[in-house]
Amino acid sequence: MDTLSGSAAPDRLPERVRDDLMDVDRLRAIWAQHRQGQSRDARGAARRASVHHRVRQMGGGPALESLLESASGDRMSGRPVTPEVVEELNHDAAALPDGCASRSPRRELGADRARRLAAAAALPAHPVVRAAHTYAECVAVLTELDESDAPRDRSPYVLPWVLASLVLRRADFPPLLPDPASEPARPDDAFVTLVGRFARLVTGALRDELSWTSDAVPQPRSAIPPLAAVLRRRLQDYLHSRAESVSLILRSMDPEARASVRSGGADAPSADAAGAAAAAPTVLTPGAAHWWTVLELAVGDASLTLAVVVQEIGHPRTGVLAVTANARLATAEGVRDALDMTGEDSVTVIPTDCADDRWPQVRDLVDEALSRSMQALTRV
Repeated sequence: MDTLSGSAAPDRLPERVRDDLMDVDRLRAIWAQHRQGQSRDARGAARRASVHHRVRQMGGGPALESLLESASGDRMSGRPVTPEVVEELNHDAAALPDGCASRSPRRELGADRARRLAAAAALPAHPVVRAAHTYAECVAVLTELDESDAPRDRSPYVLPWVLASLVLRRADFPPLLPDPASEPARPDDAFVTLVGRFARLVTGALRDELSWTSDAVPQPRSAIPPLAAVLRRRLQDYLHSRAESVSLILRSMDPEARASVRSGGADAPSADAAGAAAAAPTVLTPGAAHWWTVLELAVGDASLTLAVVVQEIGHPRTGVLAVTANARLATAEGVRDALDMTGEDSVTVIPTDCADDRWPQVRDLVDEALSRSMQALTRV
């Protein structure tokens, strides 16, 4: 797989992808400064907890957890990716037991392919580009080895994630955990698309580590920061405008259908339990200040509460904000989550941003969340 051919070469990436990489670098600088206040033991414990949670999400077991913990530890941050390391990690991945939510080819990797992957990990490019290239090369190699295997196991390969994570660790980035929900590469993916998706995944990893805290977060301050205030006001206006168009659609199905918008958060405690419940699962730093705007849709006996949340990230405060979305659907059968969104769908706002910089991404997040919400509601 020639991921670097033609216009996909790293030095010829389009401006939007280069902007994504610059955002990663700016967020990483904040992350590097923030972690100075954290002990190595605290970081290690938090990463082990993250690995444990992700493996459970994947349906894996202790063997996969042990492999990912080993690959994400601080001892890997300075380890060169040599052919010998590639073969060692491939052996560990191939030794995972059946039913471990991952797969490896039955055929041996071999020295030539190990050298090919080690060369990919040494690409002279931005670490995110290098990690994406290594991932894509590894997927291509394993797919070649896997072509004769039958029946075909559809579990994700774990080795590409491990190698990409090791590339990032060597460049002093946080590790990247497997995320089948946002699997970033297929054999036919354009390299530009892959780099963009990796940039978003690395942004999510940086944001998640900024959100770690071992201390009790103090009560949120009452004053909303200026950037958060601007974003929330735009969200309120935008959701009001979308509520009008959505109401017309819903009333064609049910004349009594209704849509309403309301807000709450750290600066305005509210008795709106439904809005608070929809917002709570998206809060990344426990106890951090957050401000939500809710669009509630009701058709017949069903109602849907879509919460879009602007929140502070990190303690002590980092100045980083995140915009996240969640929805809860209430029917006669009970209440359930209505959105299947990942961390990649969230929007990260850096202190040097202005609202105009991030508004297109925030608007796209709202549009996607509302589209999924309408699908869930109209299927009841």
